[in-house]
Amino acid sequence: MPNDDLIGRRIDDFVIEERLGQGAMAVVYRAYQPSINRHVALKVIRLNQGQHEEFRQRFAHEAEIIARLEHIHILPIYAYGINDEMAYLAMRWLRGGTLGDLMRREGLSFERAAEIFKQVAQGLTFAHSKGIIHRDLKPSNIMLDDVGNAYLTDFGLAKLSDGSLELTKTGTIVGTPAYMSPEQLRGETLDHRSDIYSLGVILYNMIVGRLPFDTTSSDLVSIIYQHLEKPPTPPTQINPQIPLEVEMVILCALQKERDKRYDSAVEMSRALDIALGRPVGSSDHLLASRPGSNPNIIELSRATQIVQRRPGFYLGIGALLLVALVVVGVIIIQGVLSNNQMAAAATMQAETAVAAAWTPTPLPQPTVLAGQTDSASRVIPSDEEIALVQRRLGDRGFIAYVACTLDSEFHSGLAREIRDHAARYALELRVYDSAADPYKQITQIERARADNATALIICTLDPNLLVNTLSAAQAAGVPMVFFAGNQPSYGGVMVAGDNYALGKAPGRLAGKIIRDEMGGQANVILLDFPDLPDIVLRANGMEDGVLEFAPDANIIGRFRGGTREYGQESVAKLLADGVDFDVIVSINDAGAFGAVEALKTANIPPDEVIITSVDGELLAQQYIAEGYYFRGSVQSSRIETARALVNAAVRMLAGGTLPEFISVPPGKMITRDTLPRDEATPTAGGD
Repeated sequence: MPNDDLIGRRIDDFVIEERLGQGAMAVVYRAYQPSINRHVALKVIRLNQGQHEEFRQRFAHEAEIIARLEHIHILPIYAYGINDEMAYLAMRWLRGGTLGDLMRREGLSFERAAEIFKQVAQGLTFAHSKGIIHRDLKPSNIMLDDVGNAYLTDFGLAKLSDGSLELTKTGTIVGTPAYMSPEQLRGETLDHRSDIYSLGVILYNMIVGRLPFDTTSSDLVSIIYQHLEKPPTPPTQINPQIPLEVEMVILCALQKERDKRYDSAVEMSRALDIALGRPVGSSDHLLASRPGSNPNIIELSRATQIVQRRPGFYLGIGALLLVALVVVGVIIIQGVLSNNQMAAAATMQAETAVAAAWTPTPLPQPTVLAGQTDSASRVIPSDEEIALVQRRLGDRGFIAYVACTLDSEFHSGLAREIRDHAARYALELRVYDSAADPYKQITQIERARADNATALIICTLDPNLLVNTLSAAQAAGVPMVFFAGNQPSYGGVMVAGDNYALGKAPGRLAGKIIRDEMGGQANVILLDFPDLPDIVLRANGMEDGVLEFAPDANIIGRFRGGTREYGQESVAKLLADGVDFDVIVSINDAGAFGAVEALKTANIPPDEVIITSVDGELLAQQYIAEGYYFRGSVQSSRIETARALVNAAVRMLAGGTLPEFISVPPGKMITRDTLPRDEATPTAGGD
């Protein structure tokens, strides 16, 4: 290995230990973060003279883009920084290598390829929902963890489709030619369907074992020509064992005209599952199908179109018969499934029938000590209990986590930490996204049970709506753990922090600022989420915290927050109504981010309104460092909460004895004074 002058050096809070790899722009190192005793992957970009000012802005944009892409299948970043010598991103360190490494080591089965593809598609669809195009999808930008879960990474070439954070000049070609869409190679304006084409190349590579076009030549012009003009070799001509239905899926994604490709990555993943006869997972709610249409019919129709476009199709009577059968199948399905509700019911019945063929090994029911509370640090499963649960779940059992939403850094990160902690115990965990919709949560819980979930971990949205659903699960003896603290436990366990104390911390900080900097007078609005009693308790703490230090402050009222959309809507309405306020205290960062958007739109400068909040998300830390509206945000112990939820579920599955309530202490308050010195330097003002 060549000498590397960074080995052994400390960059901010990271000590560089080992060089892991090198790309075109950056070198990736394994580094140790002593302050919290963990290893990270540190992506370091050396800066050249004269590059600093332009690159600083572009790098800040890249870091913010990644911070906004908090999803269970997108590699998270923990911190970032830049100085005169270099810029860095500190990311989660994954030991499983890249998808490219995996394909070089071994051939992928159809099942394994489809599972990896599904996870990548979910992460990419989330990015597309945020208006972000990856632009450089390839196997080396798909990372794997210890148990083989996939994570999208390297959004350094990402581009917001609205152009507000465009990282490249119009007409500039960026990416890897072997995986680029025809429109990207022509330097045209891109949309998300360019990434769908790249996914088609990746899927072709995973299924066939080679790329769809000849890349043995080093002639770049030849590679570009093939993508622009030449149809790919049908996969079945290379390997006749590949199902024709799978070939249809791949060729649909590789259409030269973007209008003929799939509309979303999840739609493509669902089509692949159907082609392989795999159960269509409940996480496929992200499928962007057209209103009033049946997804299975859409995918069969697309498949038929691709077969008809295949060269030499009309020369084969067998192919003609196949299309006839597909068309007849579509007609039959259209006749029987007259609407989406009937189709969903039929799918649920089929999935339930398949799942009913397997039941977990029965074990004694847990003992839950009603009314008793203990700390999370005292509810940890033993090795014997873990081994017992591993045997009970076997190859088919799993724990289901029904998330409140995956559309915020906190909740998506919580879902990932929950799954990762379950993986440490060699237990399968599946995530079901309620998408912040209480009615959808009912469906997700029922789907998890239909999939034969052995235990449920639930982030409750509306306890009143779930009475019948949870009562039925209790009657069936399903162990349940709730991320909540103010609802019936249904024979299960509730894990929660002290929400009043969690809310009081940002309230007290706001009160001190009002007292010390504003003469004790301020107009304060509280962003609340009244549907959840726990969150109302948090808002109570916020209000009391403000008044503790600023008793003369005017609390204007509580307004709906909790999500970016709600926060933006509430603050925008207050501004439109002429309500005068100068302090916002929010129950979470997500709602506060929405408030920032409303303030920016109304041209309210950052020095006229201060915000304090809860969650301590990365973007909030950046805003705090810049003095951009945010003055502080308290961390909510996401990792500790995730571990407590999984530990409780494991102990329940093992038939253990647990308290009804498990408490997780809040984390520290993050202010500009508590951030590392380099991060507390104002930069680009958060735009």
